[in-house]
Amino acid sequence: MKIFGHNSPSDGGNKSIFLERARYIADNNSHDAKRINNALLVETEEQEYYPEKLTRQNLQQMAKYVNNTYIHYSGNCVLLAACLHYNLHYRKDILSAKNTASPTNGIPGPIVDQLIFGKQLESSHRFHCLADLEKELLMRYMINGERSFIIQAQSYTVPIIGQCGHDFNAVFLCGEDNKTYVQFVDSWKTFNVLPTITELNAHFPSSAEFYIRSYQRNN
Repeated sequence: MKIFGHNSPSDGGNKSIFLERARYIADNNSHDAKRINNALLVETEEQEYYPEKLTRQNLQQMAKYVNNTYIHYSGNCVLLAACLHYNLHYRKDILSAKNTASPTNGIPGPIVDQLIFGKQLESSHRFHCLADLEKELLMRYMINGERSFIIQAQSYTVPIIGQCGHDFNAVFLCGEDNKTYVQFVDSWKTFNVLPTITELNAHFPSSAEFYIRSYQRNN
């Protein structure tokens, strides 16, 4: 874990918080904790807030900040999605990630959650299609005002690679017509980081299963 900048009263003590969590996790999950710690970057320099109503340009900028690599080759999508979700929650560029060691091996979500959010995030029930998942996101937005989510895709097979999983994000934006809509974000990609639901449907096979996770300060 690389921590740069300086602590300020408004950063929530990110430096001490993440160091404390990292020490705890390292005692219990040394190998995966080391991989996460070596890839995670924490900015403690005072950062400007993004607007409460994000634009597509804001979202692209945040996704680009999170993926702190020149050549992206590792399976660190879980870490990237968690970093972006954290930054969206605080509306600042705070966390970013480099490539992870053992690039073909993914990172366990529960360990990432513990390090970044201080607890394991609760997962939703299973969705068999993104259209149903999108309806659930809209309901959460209308009932609880939730705007940012981590989406986990599981149980699908990619030729040569085999069984796969992938984490990305979903965020509510306000369009030019002032209507709120779901925008998917994949900061793991080096291009087309804001895919449409049509593009995602073309990417994921019908066997894919989807789950929603989100962090709320009071849960």
